[in-house]
Amino acid sequence: MNRMLSEREIALVDMDGTLCDYESALNAKMKEVLGDDVCTWDPKYDKLRDLIKAQPGFWRDLEPIAFGMEVFTALQDVGFEIHILTKGPYRTTISWAEKVEWCRRWVPGTPVTITENKGMVYGKVLFDDYPDYCEAWMKWRPRGLVIMPAYDHNKEFAENHSNQVLRCTAADMDKIKDTISLAYDRVPNGPLSYLGLGKEN
Repeated sequence: MNRMLSEREIALVDMDGTLCDYESALNAKMKEVLGDDVCTWDPKYDKLRDLIKAQPGFWRDLEPIAFGMEVFTALQDVGFEIHILTKGPYRTTISWAEKVEWCRRWVPGTPVTITENKGMVYGKVLFDDYPDYCEAWMKWRPRGLVIMPAYDHNKEFAENHSNQVLRCTAADMDKIKDTISLAYDRVPNGPLSYLGLGKEN
């Protein structure tokens, strides 16, 4: 009989900006149309982004991020049961199917959950770059670990949640492996200090 969900060692792994290089692909397509003169305040900017993301093959053909795949493997090696957890864009429903196709190619056999609210999904660890999604998840997982690929847009969030968030790059793999091992072995309801990150709130 399967163990209860809350008793399983589950790690949730995001896709865009974490496992697959969404921004580089989108920026390259934008540059093909607009050249180097890309103005984010131009009304055409958002419309063009939406058009690009709605093109068949855009999501399916995203390149994997080497660092993301390395962390994915490290989570597997520790013993975590990995589930892909990705947000389904509201206006580009084609992405929902193509995200599954991407996973079948690059992380075959891994369960995939596509949702509009990541906070509803159980896991001991969340590997994700986007602060809003991490915050929604942390609201219900006050002792969960967030592994956060370092980008400019998440620096402040990680600093403000340093007891629960490990913001990192490929240079930090030793620290990542040590921390996810502690998360895997953590005692239920134990203090956050078990992670050895920031100060306990």
